Amino acid sequence: MSNLVQRFATALALIPLLIAAIQWKQPYGVLAWVLLAQITGLREWMNMTLPKEPVAGRALGVLVGVAYGLVLALYPHPNVVLLGLCAATIAGFLYFLFQHGEIETVAMRISMWLAGIVYAGVLIVPLALFKTAGGPLGGGLWIYVCLTSAWLSDTFAYFAGRFLGPFVPAKLWPSVSPKKTWIGSGGGLLGSLVALTIAKLWYLPQLEWLDVVLLGVPANVLGQLGDLAESLIKRSVGVKDSGVLLPGHGGMLDRIDALLLVVPYVYGYAVYRFPGG
Repeated sequence: MSNLVQRFATALALIPLLIAAIQWKQPYGVLAWVLLAQITGLREWMNMTLPKEPVAGRALGVLVGVAYGLVLALYPHPNVVLLGLCAATIAGFLYFLFQHGEIETVAMRISMWLAGIVYAGVLIVPLALFKTAGGPLGGGLWIYVCLTSAWLSDTFAYFAGRFLGPFVPAKLWPSVSPKKTWIGSGGGLLGSLVALTIAKLWYLPQLEWLDVVLLGVPANVLGQLGDLAESLIKRSVGVKDSGVLLPGHGGMLDRIDALLLVVPYVYGYAVYRFPGG
């Protein structure tokens, strides 16, 4: 089975479940998806960046990251953000103090441990807040903005790069991701703008055309940079994919790397641009 067929088969199997979770009036379905992304993403991160760390240390990173992210999703209060970050940092430093192993590598290992908690455990949390939050921003419609702006970008970029790349072969960032081209990047930008146009004309009519641009363009840039950032991490540790969870897609982080940078931006824009809905 080709990679493209695997990608579409995986998407066709999972998208209806994801839509059902978003449409469910209760937040538990979305929380379950976010929790799955956190657990799987944190596990992949710890295994990629700390392969020689004892299982207990990697498991603690997953546990702390999931606990912190879940608490933020349920109680998004500034004091919870601060105290949770303090608790996660203290847990990490105490673990490495008592289980330091090779002392010369502790600074690098604790840095990657804490970075994973924020990257794979926290950046996805605003997606859950779009469902758990009360008021007009709740309900889940903004989740579609996040998902479609990231994933339509990925789809458009894939086909633009595949079919137009041979005619416009200039590479986007060859030292980080040798296969990505500028024409693919342009296709990705078009995909995000299409996603926001659909949102305006269909389920978020309060959006102005300026919002389509101010959401679609920065979200696309962040999404593409998120993809490149994860590629950089993978190249630095010598792995091709973050995992093998999703056929045709690789691991969870390979699927949500763009989303992790898109979600915080869309959430911040929505909160400050539409404070009253």
